[in-house]
Amino acid sequence: MAKKLKKLLEEAENFISEYDQVQSKGGTGDKSRLESLLSYMQRWLLYFQHERLIHLIVTVLFAIAMLVVFGIFILSEAWYVLMLLALIVVLLFPYIVHYYHLENGVQKMYTLIDELEKRKGQ
Repeated sequence: MAKKLKKLLEEAENFISEYDQVQSKGGTGDKSRLESLLSYMQRWLLYFQHERLIHLIVTVLFAIAMLVVFGIFILSEAWYVLMLLALIVVLLFPYIVHYYHLENGVQKMYTLIDELEKRKGQ
């Protein structure tokens, strides 16, 4: 899904730069392609928002699990609990990184959709 988001963002950025170049030369630009890309991005935005929500829930649950296991370790001082804590931390960091990229990609997608909407109104 991350590859799809990255590809979609690149496609929109390329289209906007091409569209602006045509506009600056006095052309009208490809309005049908603009509307098609805008519709496509708005459809995919719903999927990315859903994935973002799911990953937020999973990330928060892993963080809570990490805190609970850390609390158990502090109270019990059992060293075998550290293995479980290490496993949770190892899984938590990739979730945080993935969620970070997903969140930033969706935020960028909002900006690009706004840019496309502006050009549609011109």
